[in-house]
Amino acid sequence: MSIPSIPFDQREFRNALGTFTTGVTIITACQADGKLVGVTANSFNSVSLDPPLVLWSLSKSSNSLAAFEAAEYWAVHILSHDQDQLATHFSKRAHDKFAGLDLEAGMGGAPLLTGCTTRMQCKTAYRYDGGDHIIMVGEVMHFEHSDIAPLVYQRGNYAIATRKELADEAEALIKATAASDSFDENSMSYLLGSAYFHLYGKLREFGALQGLNDAEFFVLNTLAARNGRSLAELNRLFVYAGHTPLINVLDDMTARGLLQVVVDQGERNERGLFYLTSIGHELAQKIASAGRQTEQALLNSLGAVDTVALRTLLRRFITLTDEGKLPGE
Repeated sequence: MSIPSIPFDQREFRNALGTFTTGVTIITACQADGKLVGVTANSFNSVSLDPPLVLWSLSKSSNSLAAFEAAEYWAVHILSHDQDQLATHFSKRAHDKFAGLDLEAGMGGAPLLTGCTTRMQCKTAYRYDGGDHIIMVGEVMHFEHSDIAPLVYQRGNYAIATRKELADEAEALIKATAASDSFDENSMSYLLGSAYFHLYGKLREFGALQGLNDAEFFVLNTLAARNGRSLAELNRLFVYAGHTPLINVLDDMTARGLLQVVVDQGERNERGLFYLTSIGHELAQKIASAGRQTEQALLNSLGAVDTVALRTLLRRFITLTDEGKLPGE
């Protein structure tokens, strides 16, 4: 029985390959004339531990192909979660991709980028023909790595990896919430509110030790985020945060030397703008320092990867709200 011939769809094949999640790397080298070359590649993979070998592949249509085929040494940079713009930059054809970048010199003059999760300096071991690509195999001569969460690539988009058990827990919470007709401890409102209470509540306790009530604490932190706000703006933020209008609070803090009012004669706002004084700044810095320590202790327990995932998801959630930004931004 003959097997029917089915046309091969390259676009669908590319989409199929896109379901495989990969890391994101930038490969760099130095030509004999001293010109630096670099490309973004997600084809990187390990080959052997003994000897230590890695591989990646480069399209035969790449302008950098001749340079990498001639290079005795090249460097692999496994990118960190916040280097997606760098990956995009090196994926484009540009006259000088390295202009303005902080570089170090590697073996054979290969430029080394900073801020990466891992860097490997490799000596060319083999090259193979791979259809429309050339496969480069290199022996790792030196490497260094960190605990920074890596950048990944999946279905044509950059992403951030997270632990499987965290994803399973999140999925279970989503299913539980969907099955419930009322707010419970799995609802988004409860989870976000509880997270806010546990983190912000610790800072409010520190503020209370400095003689600040909740309203004064909120004003101090709001002006520390961006100084010089009008009464109307502060009142709007107060209502947004669940507080009542605050003219008496502002007058009291001004009398205590924490705030000052600057009146612009050209403005119609007779009360002017509120600024922190040097005393207010000093107090805000004390609270901010305590906040950083508290936050870091909590995030250390999460780990680097989950911390990045948490911050990323919270930012995405904030942009979906009506306001689109955090108060104070």
